[in-house]
Amino acid sequence: MFDANITVSEDSQNVSPKDEKQNDKTNLIVLKGGFSTEDNRYKFELSSDGKGKIYYSDFLEDSEDFLHEADVKALAEEIKKSIESEIVLQSEQNALENSEIESIREETVSEMLEEFFWEEINGTLEDPFFRSFYDDSEWGEELTCERGAAGEFEEFLELCVLTEREVGSSDDYLLVEAETEYEEAGLSDCSYHTERLEELVNIACKYFKPSGFRYDYNDGCYDRFSGYAMSSESISISFDECSKIPTREKMLGMIKLKEKLAEMKGPGETIERLIAF
Repeated sequence: MFDANITVSEDSQNVSPKDEKQNDKTNLIVLKGGFSTEDNRYKFELSSDGKGKIYYSDFLEDSEDFLHEADVKALAEEIKKSIESEIVLQSEQNALENSEIESIREETVSEMLEEFFWEEINGTLEDPFFRSFYDDSEWGEELTCERGAAGEFEEFLELCVLTEREVGSSDDYLLVEAETEYEEAGLSDCSYHTERLEELVNIACKYFKPSGFRYDYNDGCYDRFSGYAMSSESISISFDECSKIPTREKMLGMIKLKEKLAEMKGPGETIERLIAF
């Protein structure tokens, strides 16, 4: 029914053994499939030489190359066997017309290659990878601290904001990012910044060691039209309330801040400098 060295391919119009891409010298096998994200459907190819390509549109240059370790020959054989089994099964019930056989072939190829992409290929792509249309689960890990609770970490950051001497604008925010596989915990580049706040945040991050991440939709990035990129979980503290607090409360906050820094075993001279009003 099928040649031994066929390339299994998926194309919305023409899917047949004649579509195979074969190199006589290397017996190159290319599997052509597709996958759907929450936003679009994309075509992809897997070659038996360890190379792959994702096509973002009908323009061939609008694509991305990647490497893989899939056994493409074994996968092609598995797909052929599944097609043959399904044809035999349905033929036992009714005689199949050529169009029905072709439909079985297209559906089997499409389903098996899409399943293989999500299970074996997507997770190996460089960040951002794709998110399945059927995946409604939460991605990531909520912010936690190696020492203490996330709530304690946030309370300390609120003290840092409360005791800031001057605030540029009540619309500003202190934004602190947790540690991920790629980034250390610390003050975000988007955060309101002073040298004092940065030093306090660094002390807090070394003590609490916050970690956590999420995957954010990354539509429109340079090399991929639809994907998700890892981002640090973060804590955001508004300066709005702080700007309305009287000096007396700020000074009381300094006393509490000193106690917290002492618990973190910060150097005495550093503590005195950071709580100086």
